[in-house]
Amino acid sequence: MRTPNRSFPAYSTRETTKKSHIAEAFPFYIKEFAYTSEHKLVFGQKPAYNDYLLLYSIDGTARFTKSQNTYFVQQNTIVATACNTPLVFTTVSKEWHYYYFIISGSHVKYFYNHVRTKNNMIIDNPFTSILDDFMDIYDLLSGEKSCYDETGKYMNVSMLLHKIFTSIYDLNANVNSIKKMTPAQETHVNLAIRYIQDHYKEPIDVESICSEIGFSKYYFCKIFKNQQGQTIHQYLTDYRIKNAKELLAYSKLSVNTIATQVGFKNSLTFIRAFERTVNMTPSEYRSYYQ
Repeated sequence: MRTPNRSFPAYSTRETTKKSHIAEAFPFYIKEFAYTSEHKLVFGQKPAYNDYLLLYSIDGTARFTKSQNTYFVQQNTIVATACNTPLVFTTVSKEWHYYYFIISGSHVKYFYNHVRTKNNMIIDNPFTSILDDFMDIYDLLSGEKSCYDETGKYMNVSMLLHKIFTSIYDLNANVNSIKKMTPAQETHVNLAIRYIQDHYKEPIDVESICSEIGFSKYYFCKIFKNQQGQTIHQYLTDYRIKNAKELLAYSKLSVNTIATQVGFKNSLTFIRAFERTVNMTPSEYRSYYQ
């Protein structure tokens, strides 16, 4: 797992956000948030059918009980579940640190239904930045990032929650095809993904990515697909599409402008790739947010 290049909060906090009509105007908003190491956590004693829990386990292990079923939450595990019945988390290791959000909003049920699994749990892999997104949301709500006004703060929280749900969906789609690698191979795949995430707006392709990592195209493409369950080209396209979705949902930029901003050669290539990936046009996707 890539460790964020910043520190976790110095102490535990658990806060309920103030009711805000501005926050509730966005597709996703947060009712309660925390970074904590409480040894026992209980939600849903009074069922809240419109609320959902997102929890990121940073370290340690906890027992999670819901509807008389028990699961174990370990390091770098994300829990995504509805608060329609009591949820009980009990620490079983010496320490357990985690972030959690109670979220609601007009779009949360739709997105939750697309990422939910049989066990209500999604195991993170080493190559996502979901923990960074949890930290960014916490910083926004706790006042660590004070450069936004109220509208800007809640808009960014909603965008980050959208990004988290999209990342979880991608993880869930590929988790069954992921295979183990040697530490050296894992490092190079990690470098390739970081390079894509840093340069996706530029005219990069499979050849330039492999050249940057220092391996032949044939050799490295095989390693990448064995680990990620998709080709380098597919990963690059999916990452561009994921960022395009955020711009379509939360900006007024034209489709042509978005296409070039996320690295596609032209709008026609972008629209075709978007339709193959999302099964709708960019304009149709944008209409869900208007």
